[in-house]
Amino acid sequence: MNDSRRQKKGLHSGSRMGGQSRLFLRAGIILLTIAVLPILSFNITQADDQSLPSTTVGYQNGTITAIHEKTLDIDERTYSVTPDIVMLDEHGDMLDPGRLMVSAEVKFHVKKEQNNIIEKMIVKLPR
Repeated sequence: MNDSRRQKKGLHSGSRMGGQSRLFLRAGIILLTIAVLPILSFNITQADDQSLPSTTVGYQNGTITAIHEKTLDIDERTYSVTPDIVMLDEHGDMLDPGRLMVSAEVKFHVKKEQNNIIEKMIVKLPR
């Protein structure tokens, strides 16, 4: 009598799908999850990766206010630039010093011994 009540209300004692069908459905859901999560993760990571945060620990922030032959003014303070400076754009690619412009935002690291000589700089050019 218990089974007849369940069938009248649309409830069944077992699933209509066989054991293999349920297994294939679960496997399909797992595979779909495995396929979609890396794509979502990649898009989030790519959108958040606008600068190089892991390499900028100890860097100072500023804006270029003047450009001279061998010096730069960043936030009205003068810094020397050596010929062997490592200059990167915001994506981590080498940047030609000739592309520098006033109002560009920079993250820069000065030499330990001389705090007015820039040894590394990341430049975000205005768009």
